[in-house]
Amino acid sequence: MPQAKIPFAVHERLWPLKYIIFLGLLGLALGPTALAFTAAEVEPFKTAIILRFLRAPPFVAYALALLVAGLFIERFFCRYLCPLGAGLALPARLGIFQWLRRHPQCGAPCQLCAASCPVQAIHPEGRINPNECIACLKCQTLYHDERRCPALRLRQKLRAAEAGGSP
Repeated sequence: MPQAKIPFAVHERLWPLKYIIFLGLLGLALGPTALAFTAAEVEPFKTAIILRFLRAPPFVAYALALLVAGLFIERFFCRYLCPLGAGLALPARLGIFQWLRRHPQCGAPCQLCAASCPVQAIHPEGRINPNECIACLKCQTLYHDERRCPALRLRQKLRAAEAGGSP
């Protein structure tokens, strides 16, 4: 299916939803158990997988709407609604390790990595948001590709010019 590309300004405003949902579920978990279980229905997996869509119509409609959205927007539920993903992404805020490398030219003027990122985890200025990164490593493949990365191609041209200009 052809995937719709969400404008970065819209994407930037949608991804915090999963953190709000996560914090809401965390707060509800401290209260009555029945309320927490009802709110946990934001995860459609009980409807879709465990009960195989044999459920009340609102639950089925919600699960089907997420499936349809996922057909046209890559990882729609994971990117914008998944509270589990939000909870697992919180340790990335610590930033102990910087595994993903970047060139100074990344983002300005080059947008190659940002265009190849399936979940738009790379900001237009070239910074990778570790909370949104799914570690597909497409950006790192491009980072090391001397034929496709503009920064590496420029570095090669400069080396060739230096080698050619030296006596």
